[in-house]
Amino acid sequence: MTNDLLDRKLDRAFTHLDADRSGVIDADDIIALGSRLLSALAEPATSPKATLVMGGLTDFWQDLFTELDIDRDGKVTPEEYKVGMTRLYAQGGPAYDRSFRPMVQAILTIVDTDGDGRISPEEFHKAQEAFDTRLSPADAETLFQRIDADGDGTLTVDELLHAVREYYTGTEEDAPGNLLFGGL
Repeated sequence: MTNDLLDRKLDRAFTHLDADRSGVIDADDIIALGSRLLSALAEPATSPKATLVMGGLTDFWQDLFTELDIDRDGKVTPEEYKVGMTRLYAQGGPAYDRSFRPMVQAILTIVDTDGDGRISPEEFHKAQEAFDTRLSPADAETLFQRIDADGDGTLTVDELLHAVREYYTGTEEDAPGNLLFGGL
């Protein structure tokens, strides 16, 4: 069972994944998300990093799709998404690490444009733009600072994964990860 906050976050996430705004998520939406991310970060579609990102998104989708598409029609509805995400990730168990960690790590290879293994505030904001979060630069900076658990001015994969976990599983109103895709 979800609560109102988690429902709102899952609704917001669904709209980000439904790239063509058709009301369902399918493989084309996931490919569009990857393409949007590559474009926003000026990563050539044929680069090794792009291949890694698109592969990570495809693997994520296949894992998620298998679990969420209850009626096996090739599409995930908002209700299937909400029920499935709650079932899979509400407890933050092995399904979360199995599907989210590889995808986030793949995405971070292109978000980390200078290749230093960490995400700067500028890199973070570009990624937010690619996910169409509509965060202002000031809001993105505030979110960045809240996610930056060790306060060193950069984000690690683990700090971002913690924020993603908070977004998809957390029910505490003031958790930093709640704002990952903009205000609720």
